Amino acid sequence: MAANSKREQILLKLIDELGALACIKFVDRKQPQGLSDLQQYAETQLPLAVVMGRLPAPEYKISGRDGHTVDKVVSTLGVDVIVYAHDNVSPDSTISEIADDIWAALLADETHGFSWVTGTVIVPETNVGVWDPYCAFSFLVNLTYIHGKGGI
Repeated sequence: MAANSKREQILLKLIDELGALACIKFVDRKQPQGLSDLQQYAETQLPLAVVMGRLPAPEYKISGRDGHTVDKVVSTLGVDVIVYAHDNVSPDSTISEIADDIWAALLADETHGFSWVTGTVIVPETNVGVWDPYCAFSFLVNLTYIHGKGGI
């Protein structure tokens, strides 16, 4: 069931969208736990985007035809997108360029091609990290979608 869950479908779509960007060389679903983990990635794999989905938060329920039974649930799925890049010359410019491309790509189609996704809101994390020669930033991408009671 997990492969067919709407949550998983959304995460895989975001991975595809980020992987299609020229500014992103590799997309992973596991966050490096420290500098030593980050150093395990080849320089040709950076900039790296990490996509980590949270569990959906139900916002409200939609009643069925009888008005008493819940038929559908509207939830918000938070997805952390963390980007790591290699730049010891102008990391702030690198962050601006990559963030701009990701922002535009993720908002180009707020439904991401799904009829049951109703919108996308991007919340930038205002802090950035710079650890020579690496830099990092993150977005919280909130996607609102409709799903049934049988799964997320």
